[in-house]
Amino acid sequence: MSYKINYHKDQGYIAVTVEGEFTSSILKELAAEVAMFTDRYNCRRVLNDMRHARLTKDTLDIYNMPKIARQAGVGPPFKRALVVSELSPDFHFLETVFLNQGHVVKLFTDTDQALHWLLAAE
Repeated sequence: MSYKINYHKDQGYIAVTVEGEFTSSILKELAAEVAMFTDRYNCRRVLNDMRHARLTKDTLDIYNMPKIARQAGVGPPFKRALVVSELSPDFHFLETVFLNQGHVVKLFTDTDQALHWLLAAE
């Protein structure tokens, strides 16, 4: 599992690229780093490129992810677009769990559409 985090000052969003298996323990580490970026740049818009990531098959692990993200400092009022290679049931479940716990998250398979949604005024 690896990830990269970059701030795109020109458009005002944080880009996170994730590769490998995505679990709650990885999320805990990643979310803490994203929280530091958001504090440094005062940015609450995050594009998560997960096209080369595999979501854990552990349902309880997925269910706990919103709480872990919030505890690390990544929760509302963040707006997050998740770009995946395909809209699998596992990623739909992840999206639903985050939405049910008050997070603003949306799944996409197209990066341009994800950025358009992410950067749109609310």
